[in-house]
Amino acid sequence: MCGRRAVRAVRVAGRTIRYRNLGALPIPADCPIATCSRCGAQYLPDTLNQYLNPVYQAELRSRAALAIAQLGGRISQRKLELLLNLSQGYLSRLKSGGGNPSASLISLLYLLGNSPGLLEQLERYWLVPLGLSLEPSGRQRG
Repeated sequence: MCGRRAVRAVRVAGRTIRYRNLGALPIPADCPIATCSRCGAQYLPDTLNQYLNPVYQAELRSRAALAIAQLGGRISQRKLELLLNLSQGYLSRLKSGGGNPSASLISLLYLLGNSPGLLEQLERYWLVPLGLSLEPSGRQRG
């Protein structure tokens, strides 16, 4: 801070911030951020989470719906729910914008959707009894 006591609450659209695992989450325009009009230093409010968390949850829901739609042609939602140990209908609820998915689940769905071979590997992994392992090619070691 420049020490000129020129700090005031500023509300501006188009600002973003790194938040949790997202590199650029939009800051709602109605969120006041104390900003020095002389040097431009910004001081994030202690209440920032109350503004950002709803935006973050909406972003997660959008990303979940997109990832599920991308997987749609490769595996049924029910089969995927069984494979990932999710409750029946959960993916359908997420796809329609309901629920609050975790970032971890969305990351997994994204990876499975972009690497079809991973789906097959995961299916094989859960078919093999504990104690046995699979070679990277999918062949069992004996």
